[in-house]
Amino acid sequence: MSINRIFFKQLTTTLLISTALTFTACGSMHVHVDDDLQLIKEKSFNISEGKNLMVDLTSGDVTVTYWDKSEVSVKIYGNENAYEKMDFDVKGDNDLIEVIGRKKASVSSWFSNINVDVEIQVPAKFNLDVNTAGGDIKCGGINGVVQLNTSGGDVWADKFSGNLNISTSGGDIFLFCKDAVIEAETSGGDIDLEYSGKNMGIDLSTSGGDIEIKLPVDLKASLDLSTSGGDVSCSLSLNNITKSYETSLVGDMNGGGEIVVAHTSGGDITLSEK
Repeated sequence: MSINRIFFKQLTTTLLISTALTFTACGSMHVHVDDDLQLIKEKSFNISEGKNLMVDLTSGDVTVTYWDKSEVSVKIYGNENAYEKMDFDVKGDNDLIEVIGRKKASVSSWFSNINVDVEIQVPAKFNLDVNTAGGDIKCGGINGVVQLNTSGGDVWADKFSGNLNISTSGGDIFLFCKDAVIEAETSGGDIDLEYSGKNMGIDLSTSGGDIEIKLPVDLKASLDLSTSGGDVSCSLSLNNITKSYETSLVGDMNGGGEIVVAHTSGGDITLSEK
């Protein structure tokens, strides 16, 4: 790994730690809004925990954090182009809150200078289905069934528990999870996972980046790690090893358990102690 790449990863980790420290005791996070972004739409819904949120945007960043209220709050910020060229619809009932952002029908071509930030607060136990075609997704402190999909950005899931499915075509994935089923895939970036709690199954894959995994030393897991274009390294104690090469490793931690799969076509895989 080059010196520049190591520096970048260290800088990214530092920024993530700084972001995590902005969470309050109930989990809300202050998000800085650029000076050129104005509040386009704001709406709140009374809804109990365990319900559902669906977000579908043709462009924009999405941040979802939790609080201790039985309420969902939606705020949509955008620049002048977003206000003029996009339509936003925020609606809901007792089961589902929907946030939709679409290019206006009268707009004949797409513009890259549209800037949208969607900030949503939900009860801690909530199910999410978030999709954006052109932005980052950040999810903090949620316990539920969660799907996060972006075609052009990075994805963060911090203090997450439950069932997590992530897909990005052009970004990195940063995961800080406990007691979670995890499936994460990126076509063009790195995956960093720090995990704690009970192993419930992990599947990580990237076509163009590195995978870094940090696990508790007492975790029970069956490992299947492989790369087509890099090295696999592990600093944890393993047993029942059936394959151990520079490019692949198959074995058990603490006698085995749910499977932990990591595969990359173009990078390294590193497994170490959390």
